[in-house]
Amino acid sequence: MATGAPRGGHGGFTLVELITVMMILGILAIGTVRFIGDSSQGFASTVARTELASDARAGIDRLVRDVRNALPNSVRVSGSCLELIPVAGASRYLNLPVTSASSSFNSVPLDPLPLPAGARVAVYPNSGVYVLAGSGVVSPPITASAPGAGNVVQIAFAAPHSFPAHSPTRRYFVVTEPVSYCVAGDALYRYSGYGFAGTQPGIADLPAALPGRAMIAQQVTGAVPFRVSGATLNRNAVVQMDLRFERGGDAVRFEHSVQVRNVP
Repeated sequence: MATGAPRGGHGGFTLVELITVMMILGILAIGTVRFIGDSSQGFASTVARTELASDARAGIDRLVRDVRNALPNSVRVSGSCLELIPVAGASRYLNLPVTSASSSFNSVPLDPLPLPAGARVAVYPNSGVYVLAGSGVVSPPITASAPGAGNVVQIAFAAPHSFPAHSPTRRYFVVTEPVSYCVAGDALYRYSGYGFAGTQPGIADLPAALPGRAMIAQQVTGAVPFRVSGATLNRNAVVQMDLRFERGGDAVRFEHSVQVRNVP
């Protein structure tokens, strides 16, 4: 009579089976750790790039607003610097000193009132917007009266002035002093309060500290950060920006074109 395996015997793992299971568990553990590590690193990198892009955009937005509201034909580029004349307001004149100098002219009501400190008038800015002269596109500093009879506002010059030509639409701009944006070192700065100059100033000619220099972005690079395409029959002038922001191995590049909205 044939006999089978003894009943009540004890089963178990062999050494080979135990080693095989340990190897499989080790491989799974290594794969899981790498997956979690790569996912965490990817998330951290995404957060860092998002923060970098957010910080960069905060500075770029200020630059974009200034360019869009710039006086026509005032945007110019030299090296890593862009310069423009900000427009604070605009209105239409009722009369204007063109053939001979005068101390004032009349205007329809304008906004803003009161005027910003150091405000000037610019009329038909086709060229020579940075050259201050007795007969030029940009006037001496001005003051404005409250609306009087017939809702007329009188604009008074600090010194007698005449303009080279009338505006075809009898429009004038209220402008303030020029501002510049320059990439210096690894930062983007905004410069102000340095006055008008026929030749565009470089970094060495601009203020070196507050309040004339304000940093608006860091970790900036760009061999040629700004370019200007002049106005054509179909569009106004366009400023092209190419700025790269780097931090901790992460980088964000901004390539942006901004059109000057005002026309002469």
